Amino acid sequence: MKKIILLPVLLLSFLLADAQKKGKSKTKDKENYEVTDSIPPAKTDSKKSKSKGKDKDKKDSPVSTNYDMPEANIDTATRFTGIIKYRITTDDAADNDSMFVIVGDKQLRIIMFIPGYRADQIFENHLIARFTDSLLLTIDGRNKTYKAEHFANRNAGTELSLAFYKKTGIILNFPCLEFSGEMTLQDGEVFKASCLVSKKHSSTTIMDYNFLNIQPIIVGYKIVLAWRTTSTSNENTMIKAYKIEPGNTDSYFDLSQYQQK
Repeated sequence: MKKIILLPVLLLSFLLADAQKKGKSKTKDKENYEVTDSIPPAKTDSKKSKSKGKDKDKKDSPVSTNYDMPEANIDTATRFTGIIKYRITTDDAADNDSMFVIVGDKQLRIIMFIPGYRADQIFENHLIARFTDSLLLTIDGRNKTYKAEHFANRNAGTELSLAFYKKTGIILNFPCLEFSGEMTLQDGEVFKASCLVSKKHSSTTIMDYNFLNIQPIIVGYKIVLAWRTTSTSNENTMIKAYKIEPGNTDSYFDLSQYQQK
């Protein structure tokens, strides 16, 4: 049977080679986890929806992403910078990974926490999505270097088709809009998909971003607090925010002491 951790595999497979070089221990943050919050099951719509108010640059976005949604507008009143902490889980209770998304003005820093070879071992991998030039930077903190590649280089050919069905949800007591539909991988495998987009947390400079072209983080200037996929064999992967920490994040994007490889 195919292993059910679809998104962790896609998100982490390219990081495992580097993980052997890093052995940082970490205690996972359990604080403020809302166990009553839930990610809605995805609603499948075989009819592909059309985007409203968006022109996707195919050169910069190889993924076909269609959001049938209310028109995207910048909302300065809900502008957010800070850290959002997510858990990555599956139907297997033993799977409980995590990731942090650090929201800056024109950049996002994503930290993936990967289980190591011992029970007390966690590897960290740091990436920065830089929107001024559409580059994804892989950070090597030990050697103070980074590698840069275009957003288009990861999981090209993936298609996300999510529609707004006038449903809402709650994550950490924040009201969210629900979008659901399908994710189709390059090999043709189709998954039901859904996400909850916060009404109270916005970027004023980033309109849409799918991390590694498979995980929506920002939709219509709004930040995604939950993301779920379901395979054809009814196997689920869930990514859900458990803590939100507002604050200035400029220091997370300072690469003045780093050199590009």
